[in-house]
Amino acid sequence: MLPNFGEIPRPNWIEINLDNLQNNICFIRNLLSEKTKMLLPVKADAYGHGSLAISKAAIEAGIDFLGVAHLFEAVALREHGIDARILILGPCLESDFALLLKHNLTPSLQDFETAKKLSDFCKINNCRIPIHIQIDTGMHRFGIHYEDFEDVKKICDLPNVEVEGLYSHFATADMPENAATDIQLVRFERMVKELEVSKMRPPICHIANSSATLLSSKTHYNMVRTGIAVYGYDPIGKIQDRFPLKPVLKLRSTVRALRNVSHGEGVSYGHYFVAKKNMRVATIAIGYGDGYMRGEPSKGEVFIRGKPAAILGRVCMDACMVDVSEIPDVRIGDMVECINGDLSKDISIEAFAKEHNTISYEITTRMARRLYRLYQYKGKLTGWNLLSFSHV
Repeated sequence: MLPNFGEIPRPNWIEINLDNLQNNICFIRNLLSEKTKMLLPVKADAYGHGSLAISKAAIEAGIDFLGVAHLFEAVALREHGIDARILILGPCLESDFALLLKHNLTPSLQDFETAKKLSDFCKINNCRIPIHIQIDTGMHRFGIHYEDFEDVKKICDLPNVEVEGLYSHFATADMPENAATDIQLVRFERMVKELEVSKMRPPICHIANSSATLLSSKTHYNMVRTGIAVYGYDPIGKIQDRFPLKPVLKLRSTVRALRNVSHGEGVSYGHYFVAKKNMRVATIAIGYGDGYMRGEPSKGEVFIRGKPAAILGRVCMDACMVDVSEIPDVRIGDMVECINGDLSKDISIEAFAKEHNTISYEITTRMARRLYRLYQYKGKLTGWNLLSFSHV
C-alpha cells in the first residue's frame, strides 16, 4: 500500500526511520564511558536524511554536539530552533566571527593568526567564544601540523577565547589492516600529552569516527564523532553482523508503465540491453535525477511485490526499466523497493554503493531534494516539510 501524501501524489519518496536513528544512538552510547560525549555530524543535510528532523531526533536521544561542515549549515539550524551545541568542522574565517557570536556557535581553528584575531574580537565585544583546535595527524586536509606544539600552546594561552576542544580526523579507520590509523593516534596522543604536561589540555579531545568508535575504545577520549554508524550503515564491511545497527533510510518508487518487449528489441538509451526472449518490462519513476545513480547499464535490481526485478539497460534521468517477466501480478502504481536493507541485503545502501564503486555516504548525500520525505517516529509514518519538522 502506498503512503498517504495528501493532495499531491508522489512517484518516489524516502522513508527516514527516526526510531532506528535513536536506537543506533543508544546502542553506541552504551559502548562509551559515562563521561564520553557524542557528536553527530549533520552536514550535507544530515548525509541526505534531512538535517532538521535528524537533529531534533538526535537531541531527544541525548546527542551532546551536532557537527556541520560550514557556517551557513549551522546558522540554518539555529534559525529553525535547534539550540544544541554545534561544532563547525570546516575552517573558520574572520568574516565568520560576528555570526559565531550571534548564533552561539563553536568554530574549528587551525592557525594562530585566526585564533588571535578571534581573541581580539572577543575582547572588543566583551565575550568568550569556545573553540576546538584541529590537528593534522596525517589526513592532510585541515589543521595544525601534529608537531607544531608551540602554535597550539599559543592558541591555548590567548586570553579571550575558551579552548574547549582538541581534535583530529582519521584517514584510514575504515581499513583496520592499515597501520596509518595507529600512527595518527600516536601523533594525536603526543599532542594531548604535551598539552597535559603544560596544564593546557582542553576538556574535550576527540579523534574517533564511526569505525574507530566501534572497533577501538582507546580512540574514544572525551568525545566520539559517529556519523555513518548512527545512520545505520556499515563503515567497514560486515560490521552489521557484529553490531545491531539499523539502517535509517529507505528509497521507494512506483511502477508507472508496463509493456511487452519482443525478442531482439533494445531497451533504454543506447540499447545496451537487447532482449534475448519475449519479456514483460516495467518502467519505474526513479532515475539519476533523484540520486539513483546511473552507473553501468543492466546492473542492479529492485524489488516489486517481494520479488527481485533486474534493471535493464541505462538508468534514465526520471525513470528506469526493469524485468518483471517473473512477476505476473505486477500492476501500474505498485510500490517498488529501490533501497531497503531491511528487506534484502541485495538492495541495501552498502550493496548499492559497492555496485557503483563508491561509499554509502555518496549514495545518501546524492538523494535529490525533489524526493518526498516520510519520517517514521514512534512507529508512525508522517510527512514533514524539511524545515518545519515537529513532533511536539
